[in-house]
Amino acid sequence: MRSGRSPCSSPRDEHGLPPVERLARFLVRLTDGEYRDLSRLWLNARHVSRFKPGLRSAVSEQESVTRTALADLIEEGRRAGDFTTDDALGVALHILVTVDGLGAYANDDTQLDHPVLEDMAIATAEGLLGLARGTLRTRA
Repeated sequence: MRSGRSPCSSPRDEHGLPPVERLARFLVRLTDGEYRDLSRLWLNARHVSRFKPGLRSAVSEQESVTRTALADLIEEGRRAGDFTTDDALGVALHILVTVDGLGAYANDDTQLDHPVLEDMAIATAEGLLGLARGTLRTRA
C-alpha cells in the first residue's frame, strides 16, 4: 500500500493505450477474479487504520493516489473525446464508492450472486461517462 502506486496505475505496456481501454482494464482488475481478496485486504486495512496512525496515513495516501490517478485518467479521456463529463473527480469518486460498496461484502460468508452485481462498477462508469453499455467490458 505504501508504494504510492495505485491500482489505477497502468502496467507499463498499457501507457500507450487510449484512456477508454486503460479505464476498462483498471475496472476489470478491480472487479474480476481475485478482487475479493483485495477487497478483504482493503476492508481490514481501513478498519485497523482507525487504531494505528501509521496505517491511517498509508491508507489515506493510497486513497489519494488512486483517486487522483483515476480522475486524471478520466480527464485525459474527456480531452481525447472518449468520455463526456464536466466533473472528472466527481465521476472518479462515484466509481470508487461503487467499487468500495461492492467490496463491503467481501467478508460475507453468504455471497450475493446476482447478475446486476457482476458489472455494477463497469456499468456505473459507462453511464457516467456517456459510453454505450458493454463498451468497457468489450475494450478490456
